[in-house]
Amino acid sequence: MPAALASPQVFEAVGQNPEDITATVDAFRDALGPNNGNSPVAGDPFGRRQINWDAAPDGISDPNLFPGDFFNAGVNPRARGIEFVATGSTTGFELSATEASGTPPVFGVPTDFQPFSPERIFRTIDGNTFDVKFFSPVDQTTEANVRGLGVVFGDVETEGAAVMSFFDRQDNLLFTRNVLTGPDIGLSFLGVIFDSFAVSRVGIIAGGSGDNVIMDDFIFGEPVPVGEVPIPAAAALFPLGAALIARRRQKRS
Repeated sequence: MPAALASPQVFEAVGQNPEDITATVDAFRDALGPNNGNSPVAGDPFGRRQINWDAAPDGISDPNLFPGDFFNAGVNPRARGIEFVATGSTTGFELSATEASGTPPVFGVPTDFQPFSPERIFRTIDGNTFDVKFFSPVDQTTEANVRGLGVVFGDVETEGAAVMSFFDRQDNLLFTRNVLTGPDIGLSFLGVIFDSFAVSRVGIIAGGSGDNVIMDDFIFGEPVPVGEVPIPAAAALFPLGAALIARRRQKRS
């Protein structure tokens, strides 16, 4: 870990049902900041964007493939500034279908998986690894950094079957952590927040050793274009406050 980078905040929880992890997921959302929505405009840099997959149409859901760049587009509700890139032996991604589509939901195996936020869930095809990359929601070709990412995982029963690794722009590993293991058809959450806009890529392992892992909500900091360094509102007011204090001292003297 680079010497200048403080240890990140880690939020993690595991349980049998959605309500078992909801408080931790909500705490992570609150720590990242207000929801900036899904429009192609610059949001509060100390806010967040998120995906629960339900904005995706049936045409890119099971039995069809999900395009990894779907949520990096210049239109609402697709303007999230995030892309999913297959790595290793992974050949693509799938979203489960809705009940209304006529295709069986939950990939046809409701006894194996459950959603955190009904009704769609997400998974890799063939392999078990992929990268999450970030782009400006305003200009979808401009690479961006974020302060953190949190993901809801499902059916993580084996240690090391789900892992998140955070990298900076120079591809230095900032932090890595195994997702907590839980019960059959259970849910796990791992969220990590840094004290700066340090994260440009998150490598994810989702499954392995016979453990078929799915994912649901992705929650992440507002993507900020590379090179921009946002200043917190309180810090931005400091120079003004210092100037006022100096003037008062001058008047007193």
